[in-house]
Amino acid sequence: MKKILQITLIFVSIISFAQAQEIIKERGNLSNPKGNIYKSLEVIDQREEQKIGEMPFGDNKEMKEIVFPTSINTFLSQWYTDSNHKGGKHEMVLVLKKLKAYLGETEGKETEGDIEFSAQTFLKEGDTYKFLYKKDTVYSFRSKNISDVMMKNIPVVFAMFLKKTYTLKPKENPVAIDALTDYESYVKANSEAYRNEKLKDGIYLNHTSFMNQTPEPGNYVLEKNEKGAVLKAIKEENGKKDKISANEMFIYVENGKAYKKTFSGFLELNKNDRGFYLISNRGYILPVQNSAVFLSVGAGQGGMYGGIAVGLVGILERGFRQNKARRSDTFAIYIDPQTGEYDFSEE
Repeated sequence: MKKILQITLIFVSIISFAQAQEIIKERGNLSNPKGNIYKSLEVIDQREEQKIGEMPFGDNKEMKEIVFPTSINTFLSQWYTDSNHKGGKHEMVLVLKKLKAYLGETEGKETEGDIEFSAQTFLKEGDTYKFLYKKDTVYSFRSKNISDVMMKNIPVVFAMFLKKTYTLKPKENPVAIDALTDYESYVKANSEAYRNEKLKDGIYLNHTSFMNQTPEPGNYVLEKNEKGAVLKAIKEENGKKDKISANEMFIYVENGKAYKKTFSGFLELNKNDRGFYLISNRGYILPVQNSAVFLSVGAGQGGMYGGIAVGLVGILERGFRQNKARRSDTFAIYIDPQTGEYDFSEE
């Protein structure tokens, strides 16, 4: 009798444990529409906090922990393999830094929620790795059924991240696996823009050329209007003129001082121990965004969920909840050393 009671208690404990979890499922696919060059996907989990989060589910609002059905490596690797049946030549490695889900304030019948996400991808060749892409951001949601929406959109976040990765070419400089532990520090330590005290004058068309301090060859002269705003750069060689418009520039450096192209014009680029940064705000340096960004990835397979309709996901990156950009509030906006994208973590 005692043994039967023990077995019963164990069985009840297992059921209770299972009921206290909400399992993440695949949504859509991870196929590469432009042709797969990666034969496999491996995940290196570097999260300091392994728990994704706990949220209320169902009519009874039972608190459940959001979990993957297996290890995150097994889950994403198998999902990738199922989505890309034709194997490529290379291996892709995804380094996961952060994945956290939080509930926010409730207003009326709707509740806000955030998913913090930070990950990097690399192309693996033998024992070396080439950087592909990085995303470090917060996705925000608002819904009556916020727990369901956020849980079902976690795989969407990974799908969007990988589909962006597919479009990018790997960096030229390969690194050993040790560099993946803190790749940002590695980039800073090995970039001319960070190592040199003075920047080279000239025109830089992209982030890579600026980091390597390799401006466009030739002696370009900046042409400005009466207000001092740069319109173009002109180079004359062998009787021929070569022009670079302001819109084509990523950064120009004049007298050792850098200026970064933004939506509202060029802004002075400063540097401190953390890196390169602008003093501005999101509303000034980026185009005005709609209140929501709706993305469809594999919607035909019922893969996406959101607050509007099945098949669409309503994801807002932090800062876009209000469509009004306050230009009077300025702060340090750093330039990500790996991608050249803006870092709004100080916002």
